[in-house]
Amino acid sequence: MNLKILGCSGGIGGKEPYTTTMLIDGDILLDAGTGLSGLHLEQLVAIDHVFLSHCHLDHVAGLALLLDAVFGKRATPVTVHASAEVLHGLKTHIFNWVVWPDFSSLPNAETPAMRYQEMAPGTTVELDGRLITSHPVNHTSGSSAYWVRTKGAGKGFLFTGDMASTPSLWREMGGQPGLDMVIVDCSFPNAEAELASLSKHFCPNALQEDIQDVPESVNFLIYHLKPGQEVQIMTELDAIKVRSFKALKAGDVFEF
Repeated sequence: MNLKILGCSGGIGGKEPYTTTMLIDGDILLDAGTGLSGLHLEQLVAIDHVFLSHCHLDHVAGLALLLDAVFGKRATPVTVHASAEVLHGLKTHIFNWVVWPDFSSLPNAETPAMRYQEMAPGTTVELDGRLITSHPVNHTSGSSAYWVRTKGAGKGFLFTGDMASTPSLWREMGGQPGLDMVIVDCSFPNAEAELASLSKHFCPNALQEDIQDVPESVNFLIYHLKPGQEVQIMTELDAIKVRSFKALKAGDVFEF
């Protein structure tokens, strides 16, 4: 299984150019931010499934443009997987004929360009030997993390999506065999801990406190760093010393 990072920033204008977009094997997306703008049309047409952590604009802006780009060029709809709350947000606030066309009814309801697939917390979707399991996290209503691995004893990774303290996630994932890597939100420096808490994101101290029981063998990669604060956040994480952290970058590729 191949994971390519197309975007991982918490905004635009910073060290990383694109917002959250991660591509698995060329046909599965984890979130659909502005990172999709780096793909060619034939690569966009090859995307069959999109798993959304939540429906904030930096994670779904690319989905709207993806559907427009591939319209009429695919034989099957793009399937959008997410919690009921996230799907409701998409239907109500984005694909509503005001902000963007409703591609779940285009060109018609029988053969749409997009279809919604509700994913209840704790359920698993299998796609050609790849397993993707959702877990609720503390962010906006219906936000989900995704545990992604190959069927059998293969290694995998956890993508937390945007989140604040979620002890249940680490209790569930800490002892998972095959968990090799965690991609986790850390959006603000410690000086903005109050803002991080209010917006339900991590700062370095809060992140370290939340993950202290996760085995040190698990690699933590940091995403969603806010533009202009990347160096300060990573410096504060490096100062913790209990474990090492690395900033995720667009263009990073991982094999599992």
